[in-house]
Amino acid sequence: MNELITTVIENRSAYLEAIQLTLIASALSILLALALGLIIALLHSSPIKIVRLFTRTYISFFRGTPLLLQLLILYVGLTGFVQLSGMQALIFGLGFHFAAYISEAFRAAINSVDKGQVEASVALGIPKMKRFKDIIFPQALSRAIPPVSNSVIDIIKSTSLGTVIAVQELTYVSDQIAARTYLVMPLLLFSASIYWILSTLIQAGQHKLEQRYAIR
Repeated sequence: MNELITTVIENRSAYLEAIQLTLIASALSILLALALGLIIALLHSSPIKIVRLFTRTYISFFRGTPLLLQLLILYVGLTGFVQLSGMQALIFGLGFHFAAYISEAFRAAINSVDKGQVEASVALGIPKMKRFKDIIFPQALSRAIPPVSNSVIDIIKSTSLGTVIAVQELTYVSDQIAARTYLVMPLLLFSASIYWILSTLIQAGQHKLEQRYAIR
């Protein structure tokens, strides 16, 4: 235990930079996944057939293929067209991947809104955009919080895959330090505890949001 503490203290700068990079990658990936997920959810009910086909294909591809493979395609497979850094590939990869899951959460939440309220708002002549903004979306958002929060937690944990594309995030740094010090299991458990803390904070935030929106 003392050896672990000493090693972490001696490498505190590397760990702090790794945690900061992990948080940045997580935040940017979450923002991308949320924005893209909502857009895909809305386009899924488009009257244009080709748009609906695109959204279905997008969701099917990103849910039906391994995230690791998607990251490698972005980092290595696109070099003939565009060169992405490991960090860029990680952010886009996580954002694109989890947007597929978040879009389904948003779509299910939107579809769960009472149809009677929608029909009543149409009868009252409320414009479509205002109807969505004031009636549908607030109710859908409250229902989408639990599954979306789960995806947010998954994004934070999945930043660890950045280690395979040379992103110096938490897992990568722990692996490098473990290779030098031979404290493999203690450092792996230390890294796991950091991810656990971050996930617990998200779960606490989810609970607060559920209370605020009175989810039942």
